[in-house]
Amino acid sequence: MVTLTRQQADRIEAAVKEAESRTSSEIAVSVLRSSNDDRFMAAIAGALIFALVAGIGPAIWWNIDRLTWTGVAVVAALVVFWLCDRFDLGLRCLPARLLVKDARRAARAIFLDHGLDNTPGRNAVLLFVSRAEHYVEILPDHAAAAAVAPEQWAGIVNAFRQEMRRKDLGEAAASAVAAIGKLCAAHFPAADVNADHVSNRPIES
Repeated sequence: MVTLTRQQADRIEAAVKEAESRTSSEIAVSVLRSSNDDRFMAAIAGALIFALVAGIGPAIWWNIDRLTWTGVAVVAALVVFWLCDRFDLGLRCLPARLLVKDARRAARAIFLDHGLDNTPGRNAVLLFVSRAEHYVEILPDHAAAAAVAPEQWAGIVNAFRQEMRRKDLGEAAASAVAAIGKLCAAHFPAADVNADHVSNRPIES
């Protein structure tokens, strides 16, 4: 599912390209609708509603035939499933610690799946955003983690969160990318041949 508009994705891509022009680090941005597919919980909620309507309805309004109640139960189940899926209601039922755990797992999976752990300088950096969980994290590879203090990455995350309250997601992410690029450039300036090993386009799935 698309989580960014075309304009937002273009703005982030341009910011990554600009930031990488000054550093040998690879910078990637991932923006997910949710780090955990909660459709399973939405399906459970729909099944429960179906069972309740199909089971209790005929017992209360016995003059309505069971086939009609089955149809009503199907419609009710589909509506509940759509609401839970559309508004991430299933996630709201999960403990915060589980949501954070799933988001962290998703961030690391994206880091590995897109080869950010395999760049020549081992200095790639991922800005990971999961919108449903309101989760933001910066994952630096080994060299970047060793060169930059964790508090500096945390400062960029905090600034991103504050900007998200006032700005468009694309602009907030672009500002965070610029800040990441500035830090990386101080430790890993651009080489004569600045190869681009990872796409600058935001990762959405």
